[in-house]
Amino acid sequence: MSVAKAVKQSAAVSADGSHKNVPMPESGLASVIIPCYNQAHFLHEAIESASAQTYSHREILVVDDGSTDNTAKVTASYPGVRYVRQENLGVASARNTGFKQSRGEYLVFLDADDRLLPEALRVGVDCLRQHPDCAFAAGSCRLIVADGSLLDDEPEHPHVSREHFLELLRGNYRIWCPGSVIYQRTAFNVVNGFDPSLGPGADYDLYLRITRDSPIFSHNRFVADYRLHRSSMSADHLSMLREMLKALDSQWEFVKGRDSHIEAFETGRRYWQDYYESLQMGDRILEVVQASLPLHATVAVATNGKNELLKLGDRRAWHFPQTGADERGRLFRQGPKGSADVPWIQAGMRYEFRLFGGPEYVKQLAAISVTGVPDATPRATVGPVALDQACLIAVPNPVPVPNRFGRTTITWNTGDGSEGRIYLSEGGNYDGRRPNDSAEAINRLEAIRARGAQYLLLPATAFWWLDHYQKFREHLDAHYRVIVRDENICIIFDLRQTNAKGDDSPNETKAQIKIDQARRDPLFI
Repeated sequence: MSVAKAVKQSAAVSADGSHKNVPMPESGLASVIIPCYNQAHFLHEAIESASAQTYSHREILVVDDGSTDNTAKVTASYPGVRYVRQENLGVASARNTGFKQSRGEYLVFLDADDRLLPEALRVGVDCLRQHPDCAFAAGSCRLIVADGSLLDDEPEHPHVSREHFLELLRGNYRIWCPGSVIYQRTAFNVVNGFDPSLGPGADYDLYLRITRDSPIFSHNRFVADYRLHRSSMSADHLSMLREMLKALDSQWEFVKGRDSHIEAFETGRRYWQDYYESLQMGDRILEVVQASLPLHATVAVATNGKNELLKLGDRRAWHFPQTGADERGRLFRQGPKGSADVPWIQAGMRYEFRLFGGPEYVKQLAAISVTGVPDATPRATVGPVALDQACLIAVPNPVPVPNRFGRTTITWNTGDGSEGRIYLSEGGNYDGRRPNDSAEAINRLEAIRARGAQYLLLPATAFWWLDHYQKFREHLDAHYRVIVRDENICIIFDLRQTNAKGDDSPNETKAQIKIDQARRDPLFI
């Protein structure tokens, strides 16, 4: 049943009668439903963001999914916010419980660690009133870190105006957090809510089931803040991959037999596998590198453009191959002196800041490297910056990262009052153009080696370099010793000195990294 038909029927009972006890909706009321499981430390921000809406005709419900923290106490500190508790059944079940207890014509499901922007409800309600045949309206979200600071206030969101089901099959193109979506209550009735058998993939599954039969509306307004932190469900890459594929596979009976749908379905499987494989591969490579390579080594990584593969701890990681663009990186800040807060230091990543001054800003005045360290121990602060010398400091450094992102404050001074520019490098500029042949591949390798690369790391996802460029492989085998070879993770070549023997036999000394087989999963291979 489409939404257009459903709006003509009672919103109280679904087609199979599964929501018989759902109260009649109140016209114009927007229900903000906040499921919470042991996220009391974030919950107050979610409640306050819902309370601060410019759209006043609203209700707020917190569904406590069996929390063992002070979720109930936090909720009780906000008069007017309704509290519902259930045993721990998962986020999908908590959302459905909130739906059954709500009275709104419009529904927003806000995760307890996210926030709504003040105009979120007004924008969403206006969109659905202007497009009453649409099941839901989806907006954009900003990215924030654990302490609520903005990671990126304007992330790129592709805008899709049609064929939403096909685009969602190809990957969750833009709906990053549940709070950026507002539903018609009738639409939620038609599909019988979230599937409790799915965990973090339940929202993706719901989008697919709705867009398969009903139109939706997509707009570019920012309506929510999506928090990235280590304890969020999205940080479990293996679980997320399984859930996304499970939600996608549930659509097979509908898409089979239709060429355009099958193409989108297969694209979606490749997308989810590639995305989460890269994240998981980055974690595995970091373990291997920490066990095998010295600190502060410079490593060229065949990333295929994926920054996730540059997480090498205190080692300098470069994309391979790189463009001939400015090696300084991107402009970060400028001025004779100042400070800038940096809340997006990711665990395992190394960031290089360089201060340039003089005519045309060609003279490097100072440089510092900052590495996200997964350690919550406070670090000693640095004393005041001298006013008569060029300097660039980070406080604290290294950056403690108790969550997915840490923070530092970059302070600089050119020393003489002249204008300076700070550039930030995160691995250089990746060149997505593949070499035409082995000769060009060899030239690219030797060029980055001449710049200072000490090791070449080929992740398992980049082994095609060795298959496609046969002479390139022979060049590596003849000149550089293999120090790590794991067919499921990576191969690392030592570029510091040539291997005169050209011997890459099993008798050559190698660090054979052994990763617990239980941590491997065929989905990633």
